[in-house]
Amino acid sequence: MRLLVLSLLCLAACGPSAAVQTGQSGGEAASGGNPPSSTQAQDVSPSGQAGEAGSAGNLLPRGGEQGERGRILSTSGALTLVVETAAGPMEVRLAEIDTPVPELTQAWLADHVVGREIELVYSGLRRDRYERALAHVLMPDANVGEEPAQDAAWLQYRLIDAGLARVMSHADNQAQAALLLPVEAGARQAGRGLWADPAHQVRDPHPDARAQDVGSAQIVEGRVLDAVQLNSGRIYLNFGSDYRTDFTVRIDAADSQAFLDAGLTPAVLSGQRIRVRGWVTDENGPMIALDHPARLELLGEDASAARAR
Repeated sequence: MRLLVLSLLCLAACGPSAAVQTGQSGGEAASGGNPPSSTQAQDVSPSGQAGEAGSAGNLLPRGGEQGERGRILSTSGALTLVVETAAGPMEVRLAEIDTPVPELTQAWLADHVVGREIELVYSGLRRDRYERALAHVLMPDANVGEEPAQDAAWLQYRLIDAGLARVMSHADNQAQAALLLPVEAGARQAGRGLWADPAHQVRDPHPDARAQDVGSAQIVEGRVLDAVQLNSGRIYLNFGSDYRTDFTVRIDAADSQAFLDAGLTPAVLSGQRIRVRGWVTDENGPMIALDHPARLELLGEDASAARAR
């Protein structure tokens, strides 16, 4: 395992620094669709039976529904697999993650998972606009890399833990973010994979620096100077004194209730240190628009939050 990690660190440091997937294929996906229903509240084991999530090395997706089974034939993208099922071949886009090092990630998948028998777990929207399955992937009897699997290998977990992907949930696919974010934090703290490259580190909210990131998916961390909700219902989180030029987070009126229901009100967020992730646009300075709470992490100043950073 040590050899694998060292290899990943070396490759990541030498790999591409600016490639970010876009659209449903990577950094961003269209919002909408329906979240998992309340009948999907139990964890799912590789056999499809309800069970408990495993330990850190063997976490299983929560609240999912078992999907197709098959064998991975090839990769067709950095996070897309071609799977042979009983109904024929299908494309599977790995849900809730993206990667800024697509060549490295695709090479790892080609080397380690092609030919494996897998099971799909659905935790949200099942198909994207390209008719690819949006799913979590379990390999019940696989060894991923040099680490033996226990009951199952959750592919999203393994990619994030190795620093080959990062969490990027969507309004219609966000059920597993709470499990995956701590895994990402551990990989980032250890400097594994993409996190060894300064080009992929968590950004600060400095507006001049973030202006260079417009048009890419980023993770930004800083303290909210003030948070306001307009009469329209839209919420703005301002990270500087001049909202016309400083970095800002926007939450549209149609999405604001989900944040309020999660306790992420303007009163709570004002003065808080937070981490957000999403597509950086140019709207009165660099901006990230959030459409669901899983893309906003409250950090605080306690020891556990400091370790997560």
